[in-house]
Amino acid sequence: MQVGDRVLFKGYNGNPTDYEPVLAAGDICLIEAGDREAGFTVRKVAAQPHDTTTTWVFAEEVMPLPPATLPGDPRPDPRKVLKMMARENTKDFADLRDRVAYMYVTGAHPTNMRPFFTGALNMLSAHYAASRRFGPRLIDGSAIYTLDLDRHPMVVEARRLLVAGWRLVVSLGPNQRRPYGNLYFASGQQRLSVNAEGWVKPGWPVAWERRSTRR
Repeated sequence: MQVGDRVLFKGYNGNPTDYEPVLAAGDICLIEAGDREAGFTVRKVAAQPHDTTTTWVFAEEVMPLPPATLPGDPRPDPRKVLKMMARENTKDFADLRDRVAYMYVTGAHPTNMRPFFTGALNMLSAHYAASRRFGPRLIDGSAIYTLDLDRHPMVVEARRLLVAGWRLVVSLGPNQRRPYGNLYFASGQQRLSVNAEGWVKPGWPVAWERRSTRR
């Protein structure tokens, strides 16, 4: 990325310097100055030419503006994913947040998801073979902040159990599903399940339903 490029704003990695967000995830901006080492001064591309907003962002808070996706393209349009992140208190936001929260804890993909959400998780994470996590994928800082993952009920409860000495079990066995709405923990002979709302119940599921749980 360089001066003159159009980019997509991914979201803040933390509170902006002035604590008043100027941009929203999914905004299209033009790089006016800066570099990848220090960050960029960007100008929001507004519908009205006179309505201009200029601000400074970290390089990791923006991404190159991709070409528009074609009908039937299995890859999600990043603009759609980022706009979902910006629409707090909507079903789209909650659906995306639950799936990203699962990967935030496990570092792995849940199974039986629609291609859109699989692509969204790939877009919002990166592969780190030596991450020392349960899986190899780490969520971008902008997604952690925008989706408020550190206060997601499943994330909060998972951290509490891990600190208490429980062991996270990502899969219950070969070819078993890994639903994004459930996490499993073990401590000695004890077993617990945690759902997306942060509720804890004893035991693991004995058998999966045969019908598809794809959403």
